[in-house]
Order: sequence, then structure tokens, then C-alpha cells
Amino acid sequence: ADKRNLYIGLMHQIRELHPGMGLRKMYNQFQPEGVGRDAFIAIGMEEGLRLQVNRNPTRTTRSSKRYGYPNLLGNLELTNVNQVWSSDITYFSIAGKHYYIVLIMDIYSRKIVGYSVADHMKATNNIAALQSALNLRGVDDYQKQLIHHSDRGSQYISEDYTQLLVEFGIRISMCGDVLENAHIERVNGTIKNEYLKYWQIQNLKELKKCLKKAVLNYNNRSHNALNGDTPNDFEVRLRAIPQNQRRKMKIYTQKMNSINNTKQLDLFKSV
Repeated sequence: ADKRNLYIGLMHQIRELHPGMGLRKMYNQFQPEGVGRDAFIAIGMEEGLRLQVNRNPTRTTRSSKRYGYPNLLGNLELTNVNQVWSSDITYFSIAGKHYYIVLIMDIYSRKIVGYSVADHMKATNNIAALQSALNLRGVDDYQKQLIHHSDRGSQYISEDYTQLLVEFGIRISMCGDVLENAHIERVNGTIKNEYLKYWQIQNLKELKKCLKKAVLNYNNRSHNALNGDTPNDFEVRLRAIPQNQRRKMKIYTQKMNSINNTKQLDLFKSV
């Protein structure tokens, strides 16, 4: 009974920081001693800690089929941060009103490097997220070593947004299908469904504070793809590893029959 109470207490402590973390993921990340995975999950379910799965029916991309840039992610091999950033827009509803969240993630480290939220889908929201990423990284000129990858939404092809990328020496890559931006889509779901929806958010001001908290917690939680490191810790450790000894992340693509022969992002694989 004492151990059971300890496990229940641990679950509640984890949920305070990561309110949408499932029981299986909770067990895998924190590896509590003295209990197997199935027993741990069973205890959590008995305590009413099973999560409900929500669907996302709202469209946030207003794509343009006439304009855009090619998908540059074909068969890339990444060994460092600031080689590919991926960005997307998602929504969060408060009292029936939609607010729009823009996230930018470094693919190699899984770190969210930029974010913004607004009550509209104008490009200024995306620009604010991009500016926050640029400020965080502090690089004046990426000399075309960094690729910014997104869908072909009107916000991403706006003149102000693309001009800012060009000014910082960032190459522009765009996809034509949701599957071609898989990593950032997954992060969207994590931020909304494992954090924001569990907090009592009443307005845009509170949403901005909670989004900041969610991004901070996300960047400081362990990831299986990083061998248990958090994105923040992974980037710190990376500095001490010589370039030729770093793990390689390959981005595989395949041809697909779509507009402009866009390549589809099939799979990210570390080797």
C-alpha cells in the first residue's frame, strides 16, 4: 500500500509539470523502481488518470498552389542544430473562440526555438515566432546552412516572412502535404493536448503565459529520440562532441504525384 501511494504521488507530480503525459510514456521516461509497466499503468487507470483523446477538425493552413518553394529535405543527413527548422500553425479554442499558435522546432534537437500566439491568422504572428527563434539562436547570418521548412500556407509565402528568412541567409523549403511536416505536427499535438488543454485558460493573455510554460516544460522533458536527453540538455552535450562523432539523422523522402512534384517526408531516422 505504501509503494502504491508513492507511485500515485509520482503520477500526480508528473502531471503537474506534464498534464497531458500518458501513463505509458510516464513509465518509460521516469522508470519507477519496484513496479512493472503494466502494473504502473493499471494503478494509474484505477486512479482515474487515463487520458482522453481529442480530434483536431479545424484547418489552419490556407495554402497557395500557384506559389511556393520546393521541398529541400530530400535525403538530407543532419549532424547539428540550425540545419533544419520546421514550422507550423495550429489552433487552440477558448470559450468557442479560436486562437492561433505558431511553433518553430529545430529538427535535430527537437527543441522548440520559436513560438507565438494571436487571435488571427495573419503573417505577423508567424513573423513574431520567427523573430523569437532568431533572437534565441543569436546568429546574424546562417550563410544558407539553415533550411526553414513549412507548408505552403499564405503566411509562410508572404513577402515580409520570406524576406526575413532571406535577410538571415536561411534557405526556404515548403511541402505540399501534412505528412511532409510530420515532426512539427506531432509537437503541435503535444503542446495542445498534453499541456494547454489541462490548464484553466480564460483569455489570450493567459494563453500567452501558458504557452511559454508549455514550451519550457517541453524543452526540458526527455525524448526517446534523444536517448532520454531533454532538448536543452542534448544541445548542451552536443557542443562537446566532435562533428565527425555525432549521431547522424537522415531525412528520407519519396517522390509523389502532386503539384510541382513535391517530395514527401517519409521518415526521420537516426543512424
